[in-house]
Amino acid sequence: MNKVFLINETIIFEPELRRLGPLASYPDRALTLHGPVNECLTQLLDHNGEVLTQRYLFSAVWEKQGAVVTTNALYQTISSIRKALKTAGLDDDVIKTLPKAGFKCIARVVAGERDDFLKPQKISADPVLIAPSTEQTEVFVKVATTSPTRFWPYWIAALLFILSCSMFYQTWKYDEPVFARYHPVGQLNGCNVFSSWYDRDKSQSAFEALSDRYTFRCHEGETAYLTLNHAQRGVTVLICDNNPQESATRCRSIYYKQQYNENE
Repeated sequence: MNKVFLINETIIFEPELRRLGPLASYPDRALTLHGPVNECLTQLLDHNGEVLTQRYLFSAVWEKQGAVVTTNALYQTISSIRKALKTAGLDDDVIKTLPKAGFKCIARVVAGERDDFLKPQKISADPVLIAPSTEQTEVFVKVATTSPTRFWPYWIAALLFILSCSMFYQTWKYDEPVFARYHPVGQLNGCNVFSSWYDRDKSQSAFEALSDRYTFRCHEGETAYLTLNHAQRGVTVLICDNNPQESATRCRSIYYKQQYNENE
């Protein structure tokens, strides 16, 4: 069964399709969520009313994909969830941040299958064709013969709305490059190293310890991006031959973490 969520009687969310949209016009006006946003929202809805810690979300969303991310990435994901819900038509703030505790969804959530919420429209077996009256015909003729220039303000307004939605979507999906806030560490093992951690000495020690453990080096021109996260107790090194934002870039990764235990 593909689980579907109904949120506050107004929003449909299909995790399998990564799709979120208003019930009244679903799926025509649905948004497509990228992986971490989709998975994080699924976890919050599955545990509606419960507090999910940062460590739990790191484990449930990223670590099962073999990734270590910064705490800032988690907060950006939560922010993207809120923006997506608002764009889909949910005015209520149902995702709460609880300082030093985690995050909590307080929505009215019903889980089920797609057909439980989206009923097919019934079509009459004997459709009746109603001939327009003379008055209706006259109105139609008048509208049809009206100059198209009369409606140009509406077309401009519609175009501006579409452009604004497009700009919002691009901003929401690509707020900034993933490694834009990483700090330069220097040349280590032939790698030009950048780190998510502001402490250069700590980053250097972590990189050297990981490189000793796995014995890796960079080729000429390659850059290494070091991600450390205390909540995950993990380290990831991503080594790329070009800017990671470029589609042709080739990268390889090394991932290390201690075993997860929610009660620690």
